[in-house]
Amino acid sequence: MKNAYRKIIPGWGILSLIFLCSYPALAFETEALIPHLEVIIPGMTRTLEITQSYDFPQDFNNLFLVVLGYGGLSITLRKVDTEGDLLIMAGVGISPAGIGPVFKFGTTQVTLSEAIEIGSEYSPYGIAWIVSWVESPHHTPPYHYTLILSF
Repeated sequence: MKNAYRKIIPGWGILSLIFLCSYPALAFETEALIPHLEVIIPGMTRTLEITQSYDFPQDFNNLFLVVLGYGGLSITLRKVDTEGDLLIMAGVGISPAGIGPVFKFGTTQVTLSEAIEIGSEYSPYGIAWIVSWVESPHHTPPYHYTLILSF
């Protein structure tokens, strides 16, 4: 009988978790939860033009970056078309060189820059996850901004 309880209890736990996590879908579904995937190697620069069609949390840029090589990864976020918008960039870089957090914010007409050390000579690889968005009390979406990745 105890053996049967050992098998039932994890099943009830999983069923309870599914029940508690299931909630009605919002009328507005977002595509921002699916990250954009990029691969970058040394000497490469990527410029991504981003359009945010709705306010945050309904829309934001979600980028997953696979880095093959070692050195400094430079991340630059720029929005210069309007004034008074809050530009936010957050994320993390994970590699054998360590974990490098990223958190920058500023009002537009500014350029946000961050550098993360990726990999080492013996382990030349790493990943980075970058999230960015625009908050504006004065303007309505869409918002346009640029993300530049240099390795």
